[in-house]
Amino acid sequence: MKREFQFVEQLLRLCRADEEQPTGEDVAFLRVVQGGRPGELHELTGERIVLGRHPSCEVILDNAAISRQHARLIRQSSQFVLEDLGSRNGTYVNGKAVTSTRKIANRDRIRICDIVLEYLDELPLMEATVAGELSYNESLQPNAAGQITIDQENPELESSSSIITTISAKTMGHRLDVRPEAKLRAIIELTRLFSRTFQLETVMKKTLECLFSLFPQSELGLVLLIDPQTKEPIVRAARDRDGETSLDQKVSSTVIQQALDSHAAILSEDLGDDTRFRESESASLLEIRSILCSPLTGGEGMSFGAIQLTTKDLRKPFNQDDLDLFVSVTAQAALAIENAHMHSEMVQRREMERDLEVATQIQLGFLPNKMPSILGFEFCHFYQAAQQVGGDYFDYVRLPDGRLAIAVGDVSGKGVPAALLMARLCSAVRYHLVAQKTLGEALSQLNREMLDSGLGFRFITLAVMVLEPGKNDVILANAGHLPPVLHHAGQSECLEGDFAGLPLGVSPEAEYSQRTVPLKKGASLLLYTDGITETDNGEGELYGRERLLKARPEKNFSAEDLINYVLNDTIDFGDGQPQRDDRCVVAVKYTG
Repeated sequence: MKREFQFVEQLLRLCRADEEQPTGEDVAFLRVVQGGRPGELHELTGERIVLGRHPSCEVILDNAAISRQHARLIRQSSQFVLEDLGSRNGTYVNGKAVTSTRKIANRDRIRICDIVLEYLDELPLMEATVAGELSYNESLQPNAAGQITIDQENPELESSSSIITTISAKTMGHRLDVRPEAKLRAIIELTRLFSRTFQLETVMKKTLECLFSLFPQSELGLVLLIDPQTKEPIVRAARDRDGETSLDQKVSSTVIQQALDSHAAILSEDLGDDTRFRESESASLLEIRSILCSPLTGGEGMSFGAIQLTTKDLRKPFNQDDLDLFVSVTAQAALAIENAHMHSEMVQRREMERDLEVATQIQLGFLPNKMPSILGFEFCHFYQAAQQVGGDYFDYVRLPDGRLAIAVGDVSGKGVPAALLMARLCSAVRYHLVAQKTLGEALSQLNREMLDSGLGFRFITLAVMVLEPGKNDVILANAGHLPPVLHHAGQSECLEGDFAGLPLGVSPEAEYSQRTVPLKKGASLLLYTDGITETDNGEGELYGRERLLKARPEKNFSAEDLINYVLNDTIDFGDGQPQRDDRCVVAVKYTG
């Protein structure tokens, strides 16, 4: 027991030194209790945290019944208040509906539809009761002299042990019979202290430092993590008797691979005489005599790395009692390393989301933010990307002779690549509409420019109409885009014909023509992308062109009325299914 106390004191000293460093702003968390992915932690940083279904939310809740921006947490000093953002199905705290704002306290339960979140003002400790006596949240505190005293409630446990050559790593966190209650309490306190350290390198270095203090016969200690690309274990931390050492270390891959494959910790008191590893050339070349190796096992029971201690001195080999204690330490190290991984991923994801927010604002800057004004016409538009940025495009372009061109396009694909190409398309369309004499020539030149730009296998569909103030004629050109819909005198039709050519970026020989369509007073034209017609109802059925032709108010409707009717009709048809594609629609009404 003396050596165990030294181990605990050493780790407490190291972790306490780290804990005394300033941590900055207090960090709170939301833990998923029900629905979604139970156990998932969301770190709450910043002043305002929006919860909802939309990808731009800080806490994304993947449930069709949840509003896009459902609720919001607002920091007030060291606390948060919760505000419902006018959601359809409401927000509840401890079973009571949030009507305005409500202060949130530690352990409060927030229910949003079928998802329940628990608010935590610090990372939770493991909580469980063993045989009705030992609680995981019992803490271990040093006395005034800096020493640790432990009350032995059950001294009979002191003599109990489980000493075997291999120990299953899948149950390491639940083995309560291998050491007395005192050691369990110490390990749990170490878990709490490790939970305050989010730096992966720090966790690995502290683990090795403590292992060398606990096992002084060790000559080399390694922490290896499996590379996500190569699936091979890579040395990420190394230590010898002089301290930290180079990561360029040769290892016995046979021992490590067996520990990873079997999910079991391995002890070899004399590797040279161990029948399991006689075929290992690396072990012989490294002159390893005694070794401890344990896999690092995650919450799902999968090994993501290993910790290994070796010595060349056969006079001080590791023994079976060492294996038991080694397994306990590596189990806590695995938990701390996994927490550090999760924290690192959250930080990277937050940085990426911030970059995407900036990209969203930049992309929206390419698109019109107000309706144009031209004699005899009224306009309305709607744009919504499936992700934070998208490949749908629309624009109003004033031509030198006073006419107005309206363009709606769709870049193949979604996300950042499509958004970058959309930005290029925006400037190219404006240039060619002004530079060329006819609309057909403008599309032909635009097609050649897109091909010369080296777009790879990407293509663009584009429909353009040109209006002249005070005239009822509209000029149309179409590069593989969905046909515009014309509503007039209670009738609806798709404007198709020979003037519709291939998408841009498909063939350098493609030539485009134009068509002039006369409009009667009250007629409306609708330009749209496939995010409208390919709305899915969850049963494999698409909204389609036929429904779009019928999607109009009964009579005397404005351009805005037409847009709202189409959007509401697709939402009702989709029956709460998530948006799978970018959506863009532009309506033009001839008022005479």
